[in-house]
Amino acid sequence: MGRGSVAYHLPESGRDEWVLWSAFIDYRLADGTRLHILQRPAWCRVCNRFVIAEDIPSPEALQEEIARFRSADGETLKTWAFVSNGSPVAERVAELLRYLEWRRGRQSPPHCLECGAVDPIPIPTSGEFVHPGTGERVVVGDWGWADTAPWFAEFSPEGERLAPPEPAL
Repeated sequence: MGRGSVAYHLPESGRDEWVLWSAFIDYRLADGTRLHILQRPAWCRVCNRFVIAEDIPSPEALQEEIARFRSADGETLKTWAFVSNGSPVAERVAELLRYLEWRRGRQSPPHCLECGAVDPIPIPTSGEFVHPGTGERVVVGDWGWADTAPWFAEFSPEGERLAPPEPAL
């Protein structure tokens, strides 16, 4: 078992930081169903480090993606078949419609998924950037797979953790 990761190198201090995604964190919707939480790397002022945070697409971005899949050209269909392991495009459209319904009701800004703080600062996943907390130069390193325990969690549709964090292994 493992988790997707991206490495960040801070050359001035010689430090490295990693952000880990989780395939097992979901919103628990009002009807009891689950919706996977879209995630992105961010700087959390409360955690004082790079973390994984909610990625909340705009309704317009979701509508554009729905339209793209509904009128998919050959290249889009080929790419989707590869990344989805052959799932029908209709399943992707249905999922995007669920995200759109959730998004239209969402009121709160993104949260740090680790501590729950609001408005973590998104950080790039390629190139270089200035560290939001220290001003140090940050170089985005390799993407990969971290051999680590999975992270299971459920959150409300507004991004609040529904159960206490699991203890680290």
